Amino acid sequence: MDAVILVNKPSGMTSFDVVRKCRRICNEKKIGHTGTLDPEASGLMIVLLGRYTKMLPFCVKDHKAYHATFSLGKKTETEDIWGTVVDESDFREHDDEELQKTAEAFTGTIEQIPPMYSAVKYNGRKLYEYARKGIEVERQPRQAVVSFLSCHNLGNNVYSMDAVVSSGTYIRTLITDFCAAMGEYGVMTSLVRSGIEGVKLEDASTLEQLEEAITPIDPLKVISTEFEIVEYQDETRIRNGRHIQLSGHRDQVILVHEGEILAAYEKSEDGIYHCLRGLF
Repeated sequence: MDAVILVNKPSGMTSFDVVRKCRRICNEKKIGHTGTLDPEASGLMIVLLGRYTKMLPFCVKDHKAYHATFSLGKKTETEDIWGTVVDESDFREHDDEELQKTAEAFTGTIEQIPPMYSAVKYNGRKLYEYARKGIEVERQPRQAVVSFLSCHNLGNNVYSMDAVVSSGTYIRTLITDFCAAMGEYGVMTSLVRSGIEGVKLEDASTLEQLEEAITPIDPLKVISTEFEIVEYQDETRIRNGRHIQLSGHRDQVILVHEGEILAAYEKSEDGIYHCLRGLF
């Protein structure tokens, strides 16, 4: 089937497992998703089925919203509570005022060193492959953008973090670095992805709900805001991948005809729009 669905991934399941279950439920071999969640994390996954898998490069990917919790006093291999503890320390209580002051320092463009337990590649192999063998390799810092960050003390050494971040940002690393800035060890204890740009977790279905009824959403809702949606009347020209002229539109557009997504186009230096990819 050709559809876009929103799935509320449960914790304890890999993103691949979710895709595999969706493939069976929807009876569709051609399937993909827009962003992996760690096995113990839960929350929003955008799943593309059939011809809509072609939209993957043009889907929302930034301004990812997360709600996490963390605790102090431990350091683990994985930067979360599910990893092996490698060190422990005494810790003190931090009030909301101090937490928010620290959050301000982590808002904006920051640098992160990818965790060893991640899918970032080094010499053609994923970092977690090295980590599982007890090998630590040197990683280069990567830029991340934190658009919003708020932390609160929930009591009993439980703290919350709400963040809106760019694609590729590791929340567990953000927590580790945040706690280090306060002179503490800290590990993530839970993580929920609550949104990606304008796509919200509350509109997603659990796997159990999908078993009862598949509820596709309008595919245009998951198109990145980098692309302008433009109604184009000459459908045949677009289906043939021809160059076109547009006036008064952004450099990157998604062309539609009577609600059907046709193609992604980009304006070149010559002022003509060229087809990036057909989406029909």
